[in-house]
Amino acid sequence: LSTGDMLRAAVAAGTEIGNEVASILKSGGLVSDDIVVGVVKDSIATPQCRKGFILDGFPRTVEQAEKLDSMLGEQGKAIDRVINLEIDDEILVKRITGRYSHTPSGRI
Repeated sequence: LSTGDMLRAAVAAGTEIGNEVASILKSGGLVSDDIVVGVVKDSIATPQCRKGFILDGFPRTVEQAEKLDSMLGEQGKAIDRVINLEIDDEILVKRITGRYSHTPSGRI
């Protein structure tokens, strides 16, 4: 589950949370951890996540992890596996800066 994808889907669907997210983003704000955890909670309640799920890029902070743990604990669930990918900083910088332009066309 990608939190970015989930937030965009909520905005596109015009859900209550989606409308709140759209308003926050329109004003240049950051979506709160509580909203993101709420979107995750809604998503893991779907039939597709009945047998488990993988979170992509979340949690990113200790506070987010604590909120996620609390939410899962309320449901009698817990994280049972973590995958940590370690990538050389040089490779990351090259990939990120490569997104600034489209090399074949030269577009920025």
